[in-house]
Amino acid sequence: MDVYETEPVLNGDHPLLKMPNVICTPRLGYAVTSTFENLYGAAIDNLLAYAAGAPVNVVNAGVLGVK
Repeated sequence: MDVYETEPVLNGDHPLLKMPNVICTPRLGYAVTSTFENLYGAAIDNLLAYAAGAPVNVVNAGVLGVK
């Protein structure tokens, strides 16, 4: 669990924090090495493709003059 109906949770006073079968994280539960490698790897690939004159994943291709 990393999202609460009222934030921030102060003084550890939340029912979920007291449950033995719940893991609570500070909105960093997604932050694992493989996630960063995938997200930033894709961003770098897009930048390199653009720099090479062959942009990919272009939403508004007409602005760049590509099809």
